[in-house]
Amino acid sequence: MSEQPQITVGILHAERIAFVLQGEYRDKEGRNVAGEQTVRYTQNGIEWNGAVYERLCFTPCDKSSKFVLRDVVIGIGFHWQRTEDQTFRGGLEFVVEDGMLTAVNRIGVESYLFSVIASEMSASASPALLRAHAVISRSWVLAQIAKRDSPSRTECSRNEPQKKRSVQPDSLVRS
Repeated sequence: MSEQPQITVGILHAERIAFVLQGEYRDKEGRNVAGEQTVRYTQNGIEWNGAVYERLCFTPCDKSSKFVLRDVVIGIGFHWQRTEDQTFRGGLEFVVEDGMLTAVNRIGVESYLFSVIASEMSASASPALLRAHAVISRSWVLAQIAKRDSPSRTECSRNEPQKKRSVQPDSLVRS
């Protein structure tokens, strides 16, 4: 089987983001990083560990590495809206958008689908229903990738990042 496509998913948009790297990650200079971390937006970019970056990336050193984002808002606009700490697999990036930081999860399509299905379906759902949800979700995400790869596509306005919603293929620049 060929390597699965990578996608980026905007998770959290804030001026200050606290997170925990569980397992070993590498920063863009190749340094190993783990544990509690905080990034802040400044007029010059992303402030982390006394330095300022235009874009900050943390790449997992192995498949068991994961990261926790603190205070992720879920249920935006619903009566059950709240903040909670959420755990993700894959890479973590921070970019500046609209005068704030966006935490972005870089993850393989299949891992993304596993997470989507686990978060949207009940554990007591029938295997047939889970399979159907997987087929529909996979079709949707691959169609989004194909649409974004198409030279004739039209640009859409960026939505505020929400858990597992804004999907962009690895090879494209975020809009």
